[in-house]
Amino acid sequence: MQTLMRKISSTLLVLLLLGGAGYYYRAPIRGFVETSLSYWIPCGTPINYSLGTFDKRFSITEKEFLNIILKAEGLWESAAGKPLFQYKEEGRLKVNLIYDIRQENTDRLKKLGIVIGEDKEAYDTFKIKYDAMYASYQAEKTALEKKVAEYQARKTAYEKEVEYWNSQGGAPKEKYRELEQERDSINREVVILNQKENALNEKVETVNAMGAELNKLARNLNLQVKTYNTVGGVGEEFDEGEYSTNGIDKAINIYQFDDRTKLLRVLAHELGHALGLPHVEDSKAIMYRLNQNTNEKLTNADIAALKKLCGIN
Repeated sequence: MQTLMRKISSTLLVLLLLGGAGYYYRAPIRGFVETSLSYWIPCGTPINYSLGTFDKRFSITEKEFLNIILKAEGLWESAAGKPLFQYKEEGRLKVNLIYDIRQENTDRLKKLGIVIGEDKEAYDTFKIKYDAMYASYQAEKTALEKKVAEYQARKTAYEKEVEYWNSQGGAPKEKYRELEQERDSINREVVILNQKENALNEKVETVNAMGAELNKLARNLNLQVKTYNTVGGVGEEFDEGEYSTNGIDKAINIYQFDDRTKLLRVLAHELGHALGLPHVEDSKAIMYRLNQNTNEKLTNADIAALKKLCGIN
């Protein structure tokens, strides 16, 4: 009897430990199960998503952003004929809106009233503006470097003269007055040079922003041209969004959009990757590798890829 009781007690203890471990690790276990189901049975159960990082420097509210996500998921769900995504506050697919140099460049150009088209003519027109801005930057940079060199020479001469008169026990009254006037003049020159340097730095940012957009447009148009935007060694080419996963946790990061249509397309594109869709060759498709069109609907290539993934006839 005692042996039976010990076995029952041991079994209950094991069950309690397993239950406790299961509760403690319930989130990773649930994530593993969801990921496994998505992999083995694509489109079988809706992918739960939630809003993650939301940078308020973007000109959009959380409500507007979620509504556009809803429209983006609707594109795929209408084609599949069933729900593929579901918003839940604890959803493991985090959709993040992250502000960095990509959106900063876009906002900078908008403030300057610079609007960029989507074709070769737009590229050529924008390149003329870029070349003019870059030439202006180079001219101002050369002029500033000359002014700085003159200032340094003047400052060095002033310091040498002060050092000389200090070694003589002090400058005569008239010379002392001249040195004081020179010091004040040099200090005023520093202020002017700092202002010019700040203005030049602003121009650098604009040149870099224009160069980044010029590179992106060239890339979208498949133009075999040199890349721009190298002032200061910044301004790499970036994608507007990305989907990433470590096998359990998933994330869609949105970095840049020109308008609501572009945002809808990039969200739909990354949601497609979350489903497991690859890129397609149709340049007008949502799942094309570049976000270069304005259509807000799936193309036949998108739908064919979705049906193949989901096993829809």
